[in-house]
Amino acid sequence: MTMKKNNVAGIWRLTSAYIDDHGTRINVFGFHPSGMLIFTEDLHFIVVINNPDIPNFVSGDRLVGTTDEYKTAVANSLGVYGTYTIDENGDFLEEHVLGSTFQNMNGTSRGRNELTEKVDGITMMETLKIADGISLNVVWQRAK
Repeated sequence: MTMKKNNVAGIWRLTSAYIDDHGTRINVFGFHPSGMLIFTEDLHFIVVINNPDIPNFVSGDRLVGTTDEYKTAVANSLGVYGTYTIDENGDFLEEHVLGSTFQNMNGTSRGRNELTEKVDGITMMETLKIADGISLNVVWQRAK
C-alpha cells in the first residue's frame, strides 16, 4: 500500500505567533516565540511553543515556583499532541487532540472551519479562528 501525498508532513520551526483581534496584533508568545511542530507521515502530530524571553524560576526548580512564575510559565507555553487527517490533495483537513498542557483541549477535534494549515513552499500559515474577527495566526518554516 502506498501513502498518498501529504503536504504538511515534516518538521516545522516557529517564526511567529500572534492574535489578530480585528486588525490589532497581539504577540501571544512574546516577540521572539520559539517552537516546533512535527507532522508524521502516519498522521500523528506534536507541537511545542514557548516564549524563551520569560524569566527563569528563582528557585531553579519547576516544582518550587511562585504563583506569578507558574502563571507566566503557563501563559507562555503550550504543548499539544494527537492525530490528524488530510484530504485527497494531501492538504490538512482535521486534528484530533489526544493530550495537551492546556487540559481543556484534551479530546477535542478541529476541522477547517476552525483551523487551517496552508503550505506555500517552505512556509506554513496556521490560522485558528477564535471568534468573529479574532484569530490566532502561527507561521512555520519547514526545517532543513
